[in-house]
Amino acid sequence: MKKSKSPFKSITECSYLVRPGDANSIGTVFGGRILELMDMTASICARRHSQTLVSTIAVEDLHFHRPLVIGMVVKVIAMVNRTFTSSLEINVEVFGEDTYKDEAFLAASGFFILVGMDQDRKPVPVPDLIPLTAEQIQRWEEAGVRREKRLANRKRE
Repeated sequence: MKKSKSPFKSITECSYLVRPGDANSIGTVFGGRILELMDMTASICARRHSQTLVSTIAVEDLHFHRPLVIGMVVKVIAMVNRTFTSSLEINVEVFGEDTYKDEAFLAASGFFILVGMDQDRKPVPVPDLIPLTAEQIQRWEEAGVRREKRLANRKRE
């Protein structure tokens, strides 16, 4: 039987230092590197919530808001917005931190859809999410709307 969990049980925060190998010729981080960090953080968050193997099946509304540059600290925060039968929608935000000026800003954001799986890589039910705050309830409702749009688009294909 599936257990229910609060979003607070699986919030995941990872920090990284931007190094020259992460950046292009003008010193800003490759978008693919940011996407990799977001995907890893979303995966950890989904594993914590589901206690299963997980795999990313979609990324939605990925936006790069501001560039990150060499030397900055990157903070990636992931939180479960909603769960469905075997899938989870994870909200991921990336912040750039200039630790010398004590400034931070939103650099990227997106929604990662992951599926919980068993050892045979077959989908399995994941625990329900119990939103506790007004913001979590709003995210939960909005995730349902996005899912309906995804399913409607899939039917058209």
